[in-house]
Amino acid sequence: MDFNQIALELARLRQEELIAASARERLVARSRPPVRSRPSVRRSIGRRVIAMGERIAADSALEPARSR
Repeated sequence: MDFNQIALELARLRQEELIAASARERLVARSRPPVRSRPSVRRSIGRRVIAMGERIAADSALEPARSR
C-alpha cells in the first residue's frame, strides 16, 4: 500500500466514525426532552391572565351594575 491508499482508507474510516457519532447524537437528542430556557409566549400570557383574574376575584369592592 502506498501513502495515498493509506490516507484514503484513513479518511474513509474517519468519515464512517463521524457518521456513526452523528447518528448516536440524534438518537440521544430524540430520547430526552428539549431544554427550555424560558416559558413560551402562550404560557406567559396565560399566567398573567390567571394572575389578573385572581386579583379581580379577590377584590371585594366589585358590585353588580345597577339598572337605571
